[in-house]
Amino acid sequence: MITMIINAFFALSLSVSGGHIIDAKFGLHHYSDKDYEELFYLKKKVTVSKKCIRHNENENIKKLVLHHTAGGETARKTVYVVTKNKEKDS
Repeated sequence: MITMIINAFFALSLSVSGGHIIDAKFGLHHYSDKDYEELFYLKKKVTVSKKCIRHNENENIKKLVLHHTAGGETARKTVYVVTKNKEKDS
């Protein structure tokens, strides 16, 4: 049941974003549907390397989950840190 709900959120997220993510520096990146799915289910503080279709280069993506407290309420925010892969693109 929970898996079905999470898969529904993924499908909704993919249809709205179209495989695009915005990194911590407000840069726009586009990934294939399969790569976007891996990024969606990525655990926090884990880094993976994926091919960005928009920039046509390999990039390292790290998922961070930040918690902000303001006015007695806690907000959770997911941030992606994207850096260029130092290895030569093949």
